[in-house]
Amino acid sequence: MEPSGQIIDFHIEKKALSGEPDECGDTGLIKMYDNFCFLALVDVLGHGKPAAREALLSKDYLDHNYTKHLTDIINGMHEYLRGTRGAVAAVCRLDLTTGILQYSGMGNIHLRLFGTKQESLVTKDGVIGYIMPSPVQDQTRLVSGDVLVMTSDGIKEHFDPHAYPRITTGRAKEICNNFIKLLGKGTDDMSCIALRFGI
Repeated sequence: MEPSGQIIDFHIEKKALSGEPDECGDTGLIKMYDNFCFLALVDVLGHGKPAAREALLSKDYLDHNYTKHLTDIINGMHEYLRGTRGAVAAVCRLDLTTGILQYSGMGNIHLRLFGTKQESLVTKDGVIGYIMPSPVQDQTRLVSGDVLVMTSDGIKEHFDPHAYPRITTGRAKEICNNFIKLLGKGTDDMSCIALRFGI
Protein backbone atom coordinates (compact mmCIF):
# COMPACT_ATOMS: atom_id res chain seq x y z
CA MET A 1 0.00 0.00 0.00
CA GLU A 2 1.37 3.43 -0.90
CA PRO A 3 -0.37 6.44 0.63
CA SER A 4 1.29 9.84 0.09
CA GLY A 5 4.33 8.20 -1.50
CA GLN A 6 5.12 6.14 1.62
CA ILE A 7 5.03 2.38 1.16
CA ILE A 8 3.77 0.32 4.08
CA ASP A 9 3.18 -3.39 4.42
CA PHE A 10 1.12 -4.85 7.29
CA HIS A 11 -0.37 -8.14 8.40
CA ILE A 12 -2.12 -9.71 11.38
CA GLU A 13 -1.83 -13.38 12.30
CA LYS A 14 -3.36 -15.32 15.18
CA LYS A 15 -3.33 -18.92 16.31
CA ALA A 16 -5.53 -20.57 18.94
CA LEU A 17 -3.88 -22.77 21.54
CA SER A 18 -6.23 -25.57 20.47
CA GLY A 19 -5.47 -25.02 16.80
CA GLU A 20 -9.15 -24.33 16.12
CA PRO A 21 -9.73 -20.85 14.61
CA ASP A 22 -13.03 -20.34 16.46
CA GLU A 23 -11.34 -20.91 19.83
CA CYS A 24 -8.88 -18.01 19.75
CA GLY A 25 -9.20 -15.41 22.48
CA ASP A 26 -6.82 -13.08 20.65
CA THR A 27 -8.07 -10.67 18.02
CA GLY A 28 -6.95 -7.56 16.23
CA LEU A 29 -7.83 -4.89 13.74
CA ILE A 30 -5.96 -2.92 11.08
CA LYS A 31 -7.77 -0.04 9.38
CA MET A 32 -6.57 2.43 6.77
CA TYR A 33 -8.41 5.75 6.64
CA ASP A 34 -7.47 9.20 5.36
CA ASN A 35 -3.68 9.27 5.83
CA PHE A 36 -3.64 7.08 8.91
CA CYS A 37 -3.22 3.41 9.75
CA PHE A 38 -4.92 2.19 12.93
CA LEU A 39 -3.69 -1.03 14.53
CA ALA A 40 -5.04 -2.85 17.58
CA LEU A 41 -4.27 -6.15 19.26
CA VAL A 42 -6.45 -7.64 22.02
CA ASP A 43 -5.88 -10.68 24.23
CA VAL A 44 -8.92 -11.80 26.22
CA LEU A 45 -7.94 -13.51 29.46
CA GLY A 46 -7.95 -17.28 29.13
CA HIS A 47 -8.53 -19.20 25.92
CA GLY A 48 -11.04 -21.47 24.23
CA LYS A 49 -14.55 -20.66 23.03
CA PRO A 50 -15.57 -18.43 25.98
CA ALA A 51 -12.51 -16.22 25.37
CA ALA A 52 -13.18 -16.29 21.62
CA ARG A 53 -16.72 -14.97 22.15
CA GLU A 54 -15.40 -12.03 24.14
CA ALA A 55 -12.70 -11.44 21.53
CA LEU A 56 -15.52 -10.97 19.01
CA LEU A 57 -17.08 -8.35 21.33
CA SER A 58 -13.74 -6.52 21.43
CA LYS A 59 -13.41 -6.63 17.66
CA ASP A 60 -16.93 -5.26 17.26
CA TYR A 61 -16.13 -2.38 19.60
CA LEU A 62 -12.93 -1.52 17.70
CA ASP A 63 -14.71 -1.69 14.33
CA HIS A 64 -17.03 1.10 15.47
CA ASN A 65 -14.56 3.29 17.39
CA TYR A 66 -11.14 3.16 15.72
CA THR A 67 -11.11 6.84 14.69
CA LYS A 68 -11.41 8.07 18.31
CA HIS A 69 -8.55 9.31 20.50
CA LEU A 70 -6.54 6.29 21.65
CA THR A 71 -7.18 6.77 25.37
CA ASP A 72 -10.90 7.15 24.64
CA ILE A 73 -10.77 3.81 22.84
CA ILE A 74 -9.18 2.08 25.85
CA ASN A 75 -11.63 3.71 28.28
CA GLY A 76 -14.59 2.87 26.05
CA MET A 77 -13.50 -0.74 25.72
CA HIS A 78 -13.19 -0.90 29.50
CA GLU A 79 -16.87 0.04 29.85
CA TYR A 80 -17.88 -2.21 26.94
CA LEU A 81 -16.22 -5.28 28.49
CA ARG A 82 -17.38 -4.77 32.08
CA GLY A 83 -18.73 -8.03 33.46
CA THR A 84 -16.61 -10.18 31.14
CA ARG A 85 -13.40 -12.03 32.01
CA GLY A 86 -11.48 -8.94 30.84
CA ALA A 87 -8.75 -8.35 28.30
CA VAL A 88 -5.46 -6.62 27.64
CA ALA A 89 -4.97 -4.51 24.53
CA ALA A 90 -2.75 -2.05 22.70
CA VAL A 91 -3.85 0.46 20.09
CA CYS A 92 -1.69 2.48 17.69
CA ARG A 93 -2.27 5.15 15.06
CA LEU A 94 0.41 5.82 12.45
CA ASP A 95 0.43 9.11 10.54
CA LEU A 96 1.59 8.00 7.11
CA THR A 97 2.79 11.45 6.09
CA THR A 98 4.99 12.15 9.13
CA GLY A 99 5.82 8.69 10.47
CA ILE A 100 4.53 9.68 13.93
CA LEU A 101 3.19 6.64 15.77
CA GLN A 102 0.83 7.29 18.67
CA TYR A 103 0.17 4.38 21.03
CA SER A 104 -1.70 3.45 24.18
CA GLY A 105 -2.46 0.21 25.92
CA MET A 106 -3.34 -1.70 29.02
CA GLY A 107 -1.68 -4.95 30.06
CA ASN A 108 0.86 -7.22 28.47
CA ILE A 109 0.53 -6.66 24.75
CA HIS A 110 4.13 -6.05 23.70
CA LEU A 111 5.09 -3.31 21.23
CA ARG A 112 8.56 -3.25 19.69
CA LEU A 113 10.33 -1.26 17.02
CA PHE A 114 13.09 -2.79 14.95
CA GLY A 115 15.23 -1.00 12.38
CA THR A 116 17.09 2.27 12.83
CA LYS A 117 16.51 1.88 16.59
CA GLN A 118 15.53 -0.99 18.84
CA GLU A 119 12.79 0.27 21.12
CA SER A 120 10.16 -1.23 23.40
CA LEU A 121 7.02 0.92 23.66
CA VAL A 122 5.76 0.70 27.24
CA THR A 123 2.07 0.83 28.17
CA LYS A 124 0.31 0.60 31.55
CA ASP A 125 -0.53 -2.47 33.63
CA GLY A 126 -4.19 -3.32 34.12
CA VAL A 127 -7.10 -5.41 32.88
CA ILE A 128 -9.66 -3.85 30.57
CA GLY A 129 -13.19 -4.55 31.80
CA TYR A 130 -11.98 -5.28 35.32
CA ILE A 131 -9.47 -2.98 37.08
CA MET A 132 -7.26 -0.50 35.27
CA PRO A 133 -5.63 2.90 35.81
CA SER A 134 -6.24 5.83 33.49
CA PRO A 135 -4.61 5.09 30.12
CA VAL A 136 -2.05 7.44 28.62
CA GLN A 137 -1.06 8.11 25.02
CA ASP A 138 2.59 8.33 24.00
CA GLN A 139 4.29 8.66 20.64
CA THR A 140 7.45 7.93 18.72
CA ARG A 141 8.50 8.39 15.12
CA LEU A 142 9.12 5.75 12.47
CA VAL A 143 11.53 6.24 9.61
CA SER A 144 11.79 4.31 6.37
CA GLY A 145 12.79 0.71 7.02
CA ASP A 146 11.45 0.53 10.58
CA VAL A 147 9.30 -2.44 11.59
CA LEU A 148 6.62 -2.30 14.29
CA VAL A 149 5.72 -5.63 15.90
CA MET A 150 2.81 -6.11 18.32
CA THR A 151 2.48 -9.47 20.10
CA SER A 152 0.24 -11.06 22.71
CA ASP A 153 1.75 -12.83 25.72
CA GLY A 154 1.53 -16.20 23.98
CA ILE A 155 4.76 -15.06 22.29
CA LYS A 156 8.00 -14.57 24.22
CA GLU A 157 8.62 -10.97 25.18
CA HIS A 158 12.33 -11.30 25.92
CA PHE A 159 14.67 -12.74 23.33
CA ASP A 160 18.08 -12.01 21.88
CA PRO A 161 17.58 -10.51 18.40
CA HIS A 162 21.05 -11.77 17.46
CA ALA A 163 19.79 -15.33 17.96
CA TYR A 164 17.09 -14.69 15.34
CA PRO A 165 18.88 -12.41 12.85
CA ARG A 166 16.23 -12.72 10.13
CA ILE A 167 13.10 -12.59 12.27
CA THR A 168 12.10 -9.13 10.96
CA THR A 169 13.13 -9.61 7.34
CA GLY A 170 10.70 -10.15 4.49
CA ARG A 171 7.10 -9.07 4.19
CA ALA A 172 4.85 -8.38 7.17
CA LYS A 173 3.11 -11.76 6.85
CA GLU A 174 6.43 -13.56 7.02
CA ILE A 175 7.43 -11.53 10.09
CA CYS A 176 4.19 -12.49 11.89
CA ASN A 177 4.69 -16.15 11.08
CA ASN A 178 8.31 -15.99 12.25
CA PHE A 179 7.31 -14.62 15.66
CA ILE A 180 4.61 -17.26 16.12
CA LYS A 181 6.75 -20.14 14.91
CA LEU A 182 10.05 -19.21 16.55
CA LEU A 183 8.91 -17.48 19.75
CA GLY A 184 5.51 -19.01 20.51
CA LYS A 185 5.31 -20.38 24.06
CA GLY A 186 2.81 -23.13 23.21
CA THR A 187 0.83 -22.45 26.39
CA ASP A 188 -1.65 -19.79 25.22
CA ASP A 189 -3.29 -18.28 22.16
CA MET A 190 -0.82 -16.34 20.02
CA SER A 191 -1.23 -13.24 17.88
CA CYS A 192 1.04 -10.84 16.08
CA ILE A 193 0.74 -7.66 14.02
CA ALA A 194 3.69 -6.53 11.92
CA LEU A 195 4.00 -3.29 10.00
CA ARG A 196 6.93 -2.32 7.82
CA PHE A 197 7.23 1.41 7.21
CA GLY A 198 8.92 2.30 3.94
CA ILE A 199 11.36 0.09 2.08
